[in-house]
Amino acid sequence: MYTSCLRATSTLIALGFWLLSSAPHVNSEETNESWNITTMDRLRLQLFTNYDKTAHPMVTPTQRTNVKLGLSLHYIDINELEGKMTMHGWINMQWQDGSRTWKPEYFDNITSLQIRSREVWKPSITLFNAAGNDGDYVGDTQTLLTHDGTFLWVPPVVYTAYCNLNLRLWPYDTQTCKLRIGTWTLTTIDSNHMGNFDMEDFTQSSEWSVLDTGMTYGSEEFYNYAEYSFILKRSSTMFSAVIFTPASCIIMLSLSVFWLPPQMGEKILLNGVLIVIISAFLMYFAQMLPILAENTPLIVLFYSSSLLLISLSTIISVVVLYLSTAKHKQRVPELLRKILNGNAGHFLLLSQFSLEAEPHSLLNNGTKELGEHIYDNADQGETMADPTILNPTSSPSTRSLQFDWVLLATAFDRIWFLIYCILFIILAIAYSV
Repeated sequence: MYTSCLRATSTLIALGFWLLSSAPHVNSEETNESWNITTMDRLRLQLFTNYDKTAHPMVTPTQRTNVKLGLSLHYIDINELEGKMTMHGWINMQWQDGSRTWKPEYFDNITSLQIRSREVWKPSITLFNAAGNDGDYVGDTQTLLTHDGTFLWVPPVVYTAYCNLNLRLWPYDTQTCKLRIGTWTLTTIDSNHMGNFDMEDFTQSSEWSVLDTGMTYGSEEFYNYAEYSFILKRSSTMFSAVIFTPASCIIMLSLSVFWLPPQMGEKILLNGVLIVIISAFLMYFAQMLPILAENTPLIVLFYSSSLLLISLSTIISVVVLYLSTAKHKQRVPELLRKILNGNAGHFLLLSQFSLEAEPHSLLNNGTKELGEHIYDNADQGETMADPTILNPTSSPSTRSLQFDWVLLATAFDRIWFLIYCILFIILAIAYSV
């Protein structure tokens, strides 16, 4: 038993020596060559050994990191319905870290390093007036480190901020929107910024043009910030054809209603068409503009005022139609007849109507229209019209009676035409952009 164990142990020892002798020989020179580091590797090891990317680059615990900010604009747009401004661009941030310096002559004259931004500390710059959680998107780009310890990071940004819009002069309004950028941590924004806005690569919006930009710096008890302001002017020319040209046509058509013959029911029809058109424009404005806007645009007030005036014009047309077509048993009051036949009648261009000179011009046309618009009760089989009134060959006294009422209706139309001219001029001046 003892002899068998001794033989097994000897066999295992012999097998171990054979394995050691058969193992490949490793050359120490080859090992050194395979692990030979470059100058860039030595530099990175020197700079970032025991480096904590979450720690502020400061010498003392109370020292703040001074950050210089710059902004390069690419595109700006405004969403009126949501009251937001969106800015696309690049933000450049520069700060100093005195513990990350080196002498280029010791590292083959290397003066800068490209470092992934997630590997180093970066300023926690925040958009204070961001519109929602996604209002301050910041992209990921390389960070440049120079031999004097200066870090430069230029990421792409999309900032969406709330903007207090004044739509009083829409669609030719000028808006001022601001981006307030700052930090809550031990970081100070340098008032000696890196320069003004860079607009070399700016793409002009089809609707908005940048009139002016500005920067101001402020500080509060627990933070400081840089405030970038933009003065934007709406420059779209489409609104002239879409909004203002139809407004002019609406004014002319509404005034032409008063020059139609007083017996024509088409006066009411034309006013109805204008009411539908204006209502369609008001619905268009409701889709284009915020309902709860602080200042109602003047053009919207003009259209709504025009809607009220044309509705009143429809009532006036009904009154005129009644005066000129209803069966009148009494003559027009003598005082009104004298006024219509006097200087007021000449001023209202009523002198062209003469019962003696034009016995058939007004009454033939008027009574023909009268027959179409007279109040007829077909269900009872009787009409309210007097045959002597509808017949142009009736007695002179009957024709004179009807002529006076038609003349009064025409004068009523002309007076309201003058009133509406004054009202539309006042509206145009009050709501002019």
